[in-house]
Amino acid sequence: MNYQRYFKTDQQLLLKVLNDSENSERTELMSVRVVSLDEDSLLLTLPYGTDAVEKYPFSEGFSFEITSEAMGLGIRATGRFEQKIDENKFTIKLNSDLEMFQRRISKRFDCQLGIRFSRAAKTLHTMREIWDKNIKVLHSPEAPLVYEGFKSCRVNISSGGMRFSIKPPADQGELCLVLINLEDGKPPVCAIAEIVWVCMQEETAVTVGLRFINILSEDQQRIDTFISSKNRTSSVKD
Repeated sequence: MNYQRYFKTDQQLLLKVLNDSENSERTELMSVRVVSLDEDSLLLTLPYGTDAVEKYPFSEGFSFEITSEAMGLGIRATGRFEQKIDENKFTIKLNSDLEMFQRRISKRFDCQLGIRFSRAAKTLHTMREIWDKNIKVLHSPEAPLVYEGFKSCRVNISSGGMRFSIKPPADQGELCLVLINLEDGKPPVCAIAEIVWVCMQEETAVTVGLRFINILSEDQQRIDTFISSKNRTSSVKD
């Protein structure tokens, strides 16, 4: 297959981990950029710190779903990890299953939600460890019945990410930990989020678009249920 038509140098791709059987109930994504393409092998770079590849638990045969855009449509393929090249580059061997698809627009909703948001210059490896610890605490028998410290924020949310305003500075590719109180009687949604775009509002605030790259699948379903419920309520009021 002529992959040169679909993958270009410096193109951004989204990788979804497919075969982590121990964590099958989690959605795990990572952004990468194409360094080069050699027949059916992609040389990629991770943006999450200089040692992101070295610290990430890649192993031989590790499988991914690869998505991006080309010619106005979504493109999707699968591939498997080949080898680490250096501390932030690695290669993926593409399978012969590339397809074009019409991107599905996720349900989104503008609302006021309680948010706890933290960010720091941490690696993907460290953020994954922090996220794991938070998930275990939130879903343990000792978890509190009432959660405090949430700031009410105006957000636009979907199961794949959210938009809201934060204090500057904010950089594309920056990793954050987000807790979202859906007030549905369950623990807050906890996710690692990646800043994918930044829009300056004023000197004291910027609007950021976040993509959830580590999140429980059940929490994504909870967000979808929350949005559907709010949309039904809005329709009844109208």
